[in-house]
Amino acid sequence: MGKGKQILALLIILLVSLLAFGAITSFFKTRTVTVNVERKDYFQFDINMAVDNVALGPGDSVVVNPSVNSDSTVDMYVFIRVINPMVNGVHLYLYDVDDSWMAVEETEEGDIIYAYATPDSMVLLSPGEETIPLTTRMTMRDISIPEYAYIDDLSYSFQVYAVGTEGISVNPEDAWREVKELFIMN
Repeated sequence: MGKGKQILALLIILLVSLLAFGAITSFFKTRTVTVNVERKDYFQFDINMAVDNVALGPGDSVVVNPSVNSDSTVDMYVFIRVINPMVNGVHLYLYDVDDSWMAVEETEEGDIIYAYATPDSMVLLSPGEETIPLTTRMTMRDISIPEYAYIDDLSYSFQVYAVGTEGISVNPEDAWREVKELFIMN
């Protein structure tokens, strides 16, 4: 076979090889899809109440059922702060606390913080669970009409704190101190 035919055969083989490689590589395509990911909120919860706004006078009561419903994805410990106005150094509203809650602190302002706990241990609130209501009734104590007229704001509030259980003490008072150090005082 002559040199010309060899070169022609080589060119044909090269051309066929290039066409075959191009056909094969067309089967190997790539595509990138980016998924934007937002940070997951592990602590989702609702505070359930039986009443929103009411008109009360001395001696009047209202049904309330402050409980915490966990929409969370992790176990948590729960605390409720009751913000109760003071009249002459005494809380304006009286209420009985369910045995599944225990007082862990009374602030200088007179607020009381309750832990969902037994005296020895925090009670775990798992995803999808709801606490037992802290109380069922708030009663405005009997005060004089001048005291009643002097009060600017008769409102009371329930503020909920929830924290993941990992690394938090099971002792209610210690757990509350840790929550304050980690989240409230910083």
